[in-house]
Amino acid sequence: MEKNLKEYQAIIFDLDGTLVDSFSFFLGALNQLSTKYNFKSVGLHEVEYYKQLTPREIMKEINVSRWKLPWIAKDFIRLMKERDQGIYMFEGMQDQLVQLHNRGYTLAIITSNSKENCQNLLGKELCELFAHIDGGSSVFGKAKRIRRVLNILNLSKEQVIYVGDQTTDGEAAHEAGIDFAAVGWGYTSAEKLKTIQPKVLLKDLATMKEFF
Repeated sequence: MEKNLKEYQAIIFDLDGTLVDSFSFFLGALNQLSTKYNFKSVGLHEVEYYKQLTPREIMKEINVSRWKLPWIAKDFIRLMKERDQGIYMFEGMQDQLVQLHNRGYTLAIITSNSKENCQNLLGKELCELFAHIDGGSSVFGKAKRIRRVLNILNLSKEQVIYVGDQTTDGEAAHEAGIDFAAVGWGYTSAEKLKTIQPKVLLKDLATMKEFF
């Protein structure tokens, strides 16, 4: 892969599927909420199929009305807070974040999860590496959050890249006018992420280390 010749000053990360491996929890919570909100559950044998879809396509496939999303998201956040199963960072990610911070990058997080869950998942010490953590954004409303974080941290669009695992992350980055790095280890397949033309597709942690 080509070396990154562009000097970024800041990296904004998504949380779920990017920094932490929460997919098993997500699938279980999704099926737990399917009865309450009257949408289709997803079987383990269907996971690879759904990873080829965008969030909007998934909503259509399982018959989720967009107006229900705020309530579903609120329940997801509550269930994660109350969870009895472990959710851990992807292997090597913690060390990578420490290295990026030590090299002078400004780090931030924009997530549709809550700030509280983010802090609980990462721990106090790791959270201190981040200049800003923005939680509770709509899956489809991250562009506004990106612009807000750029303003808070006094950064120009050219200085920042957003790292995420869903097509909506890439769409938000494009809408906000910043570069997008897609990760191939999260909720969406690498092939699907290519369709939104990211600046770079990070297939694994080694690729991330090479790019940054």
